[in-house]
Amino acid sequence: MIESLARLLTAISFAMVPLAAVAADAASPAGVVAPTFRLPDGARPIAYELTLTLVPGEAKAAGEISIDVELESSHQVLWLNADSLTVSRASVDTPGKNVAVIAGGEQFVGLALDPPLPPGRHRITLAFEAEQATKSNRGIFTLQDGGAWYTMTQFEATSARRAFPCFDEPAFKTPWRLTLRVPRDLVAVGNTEVESEQIEADGLKRVVFATTRPLPTYLVAFAVGPWQTVDLGRQGAAHTPTRIVVPGGKMGDVSFVARTYPQLFAQIEHYFGIPYPYDKLDHIAIPLTVGFAMENAGLITYGMPIVIARPDAETPRFRRIAANIGAHEMAHQWFGDLVTTAWWDDIWLNEAFATWFAEKMVERWRPDYHRGAGRVEARAEAIDADILMSARRIREPVNSRGDIFNAFDRITYEKGATVIGMFESWIGEAPFRRGVQRYL
Repeated sequence: MIESLARLLTAISFAMVPLAAVAADAASPAGVVAPTFRLPDGARPIAYELTLTLVPGEAKAAGEISIDVELESSHQVLWLNADSLTVSRASVDTPGKNVAVIAGGEQFVGLALDPPLPPGRHRITLAFEAEQATKSNRGIFTLQDGGAWYTMTQFEATSARRAFPCFDEPAFKTPWRLTLRVPRDLVAVGNTEVESEQIEADGLKRVVFATTRPLPTYLVAFAVGPWQTVDLGRQGAAHTPTRIVVPGGKMGDVSFVARTYPQLFAQIEHYFGIPYPYDKLDHIAIPLTVGFAMENAGLITYGMPIVIARPDAETPRFRRIAANIGAHEMAHQWFGDLVTTAWWDDIWLNEAFATWFAEKMVERWRPDYHRGAGRVEARAEAIDADILMSARRIREPVNSRGDIFNAFDRITYEKGATVIGMFESWIGEAPFRRGVQRYL
């Protein structure tokens, strides 16, 4: 896990020699107090199985989630993250246990266990209902484009808990098994390839996805709608199937990224010296008109203006932005997804590295894009932010939800990228690269 810059630099030094609101049916047991920020110690998820019924445009999504948990000690109450969910039922696979759902404030739901659940492994199952937001792009959200409805997700940093009850902290890396029940004429995509599709009696189809590699909740993603795909073939050392996924009618507007992203992918994979770690890579353009992108493992999401442009509208600015953001998000597949942050105080290293690295890859790919001038401008913007009396440290302690959201700013991205570039200049490009490879 990305625990600190010090750990990265240790690897580099070795490489310098060649080498929610919830429905509750019971009050909390006496003396039991809900968490206020972080989940209590003593329980961790081992595996998730999630089934969701998603109809784009509808207000709600019904789901059931089974979580295999390992308990270090006896639990009278097991706490999970949940935000704006209605949990209707909970059970545990251990015979003779009664389970009651108890309220835990805005961000938590509790399972009161009678008698207490002993240490060891158990499976808990919860039925719930989640909102499909129309005025927010957090959690599960649904939007129209060209008269058609689409449903998508955005879980970083703490919005997976708006989609399902879970252990919504980045240190919990867990395999996920996802099943979506969706209208039969729509396309469903997720972090992994589709294993099977089956038409059901109610007019929906059941789409089962392959189990993921261990992922934190914030990197889980899925999307449903009348998507169309541009097949980019198989890329890289692992012959990874790669596609551009777009809303209906937009297939002709991705010619630049369809040419560019495979070239950047090959360059990025070569730098890391590790084959792409997931079973497929989709770049999906979601119907948002803002400059948005997210490095979900195997399913990178982009606001449409980043990757979609008619061939006659591919301005130099569009090409530079599309290339830089694509390189940034693909870099995260290794540095940020395969290797993840233990807690949000180190998200700066995740984002700063990808910012620095994307500029490096784009400049190497197309020197005529003159990214050097862009770096000077970005450094100046970081200095402007850094001279304020209110400026924070790059690696700032995160002790509240507000601290998490404050960590995604110019200090993290631009100042952090400048610091990483400084270390590379000091150590040397070749040993720095070997250190990154050793670290990963």
